[in-house]
Amino acid sequence: MPDAGPAKTSVKTEERFIGDVPGCFVLLDPSGRHPASSVLPFVARSISTSKAVIGASVEVVKGQLVALRFDTVGVRHGVVERILPTGFIVTFSGDSAAEADLDARIDWLKRKSRGQAEEHRVAKRVLPRNPDVVVGLGAEKFLAARIKDMSETGVALYALVQPQLGQRLAVGSVAGYVARHFSGGFAVHFLARQSLAEVEELMTPQGRREHPLAAGLGSAA
Repeated sequence: MPDAGPAKTSVKTEERFIGDVPGCFVLLDPSGRHPASSVLPFVARSISTSKAVIGASVEVVKGQLVALRFDTVGVRHGVVERILPTGFIVTFSGDSAAEADLDARIDWLKRKSRGQAEEHRVAKRVLPRNPDVVVGLGAEKFLAARIKDMSETGVALYALVQPQLGQRLAVGSVAGYVARHFSGGFAVHFLARQSLAEVEELMTPQGRREHPLAAGLGSAA
């Protein structure tokens, strides 16, 4: 019987996008669960399934745990692998499901750069049934607001006051930070992806009574 030879090993091909992707990040404590810095801006020069090249002015150290939010891509956690003159390289942590989701978003970026992708938000946005919410700004400071629209990853709010960009807050019982300003209000990006079926209830005054206000809001970005 002829020798079949060595078995072929299947090698997974990573998705990779080379181009600027803006975003923001926070340094994490050694447990990887709690922020150890304010929200900091960055521009990713490239992003793949397993890592990204980050351009940022803040100094970090090799081995630092970070949480990064890439515009149109979403939130990824990782560790600083290498320091660069103008930033650093981060290696992502996560499971195969997270990698598959990231692959799809990177593919969308590539097609968008070639003019082949439809221009739409990655996360579906819906209108609320009850738009009135209370925003907790920390230190017993609250702000009345109305929901413009919302998704699993964030909410746009109409309000008389615009908190500063990067400020940590809670919309009802959902923690997040101010991602951008628009005329008459501001947009909040959630720290964790929410269920679209439940997020409105969590942001309403009733939901806030049933769920403790997110901790750690006293330190603004």
